[in-house]
Amino acid sequence: MKRVIIVDPSSLGVGEASDAAKFNSVSADMLGHIANKVGGRFKLPTLTRLGLGNIRFGNPVVGISPVEAPLGFFGKVQVATNRNNLNSGLREMFDYQSAVRVTSAIDSLVYQGNGVNRSVVISTYDSYIFNQDLSTILPANNDVKAFKTLHQQVVTPSNGLIYMRLNGLQACCKQADIEGCAKSLRFVDQQLAQLINELYSTDLLLITSSFANDPTYSTTPTREYLPLIAYVPSNSEGHSLGVRKSLADVAATLVDIFNLDASAAFIGSSFLGELT
Repeated sequence: MKRVIIVDPSSLGVGEASDAAKFNSVSADMLGHIANKVGGRFKLPTLTRLGLGNIRFGNPVVGISPVEAPLGFFGKVQVATNRNNLNSGLREMFDYQSAVRVTSAIDSLVYQGNGVNRSVVISTYDSYIFNQDLSTILPANNDVKAFKTLHQQVVTPSNGLIYMRLNGLQACCKQADIEGCAKSLRFVDQQLAQLINELYSTDLLLITSSFANDPTYSTTPTREYLPLIAYVPSNSEGHSLGVRKSLADVAATLVDIFNLDASAAFIGSSFLGELT
């Protein structure tokens, strides 16, 4: 694999995490509550084919059923950090322990990549993201512009990382706009269908969320399991990745793919070997 594309529809959660009680999030279920309120009109065909419904096997979401042969590898993530804010998961996703210090995979794959790798970040302003010194920052203040920028980047051959953090779903959750949340997820689903057709055989697409936010709850964000879907164009016969113990598993996988220097104390567990 030469390039990893991460799509982060921030706010997307798939049900209360095991430590939900500590964060006033018992019975929180961002995806399930939206689906129940919208009803049969709620369909996400691309994410369903990739395995989103399989994550909730045994507790299906209305309109998003498990499929027999998912195109993607699927699982869910328990955030490890004891903090629960809008950026704690993001740091957990990309920070890792190198041999000498805690550093960011976003910058490290450029620094250690001998001039071959790029890190491209597509996002609204965020101090953590915009302080990545070696990454190319492409501002996008809405999801339409973000995906337009992503499509332009993906069709151009490159090595490294492309990370896109969407804000449309987050804005709707903040306003408790259920219909808006459903509309935002449908748009993401449509764009993912196009994105899949643009990928190169050496790409890895990861779809996960840096935090959850159930719009039916007053708590922001809510402590939920986060979805994890991995799509490998050269291997479209997915299976379960289980329950991951930390978003740092994403960083660990980047460390594996790009052969980054990492300390033995690093908590993340790579799932690269499971994508075959």
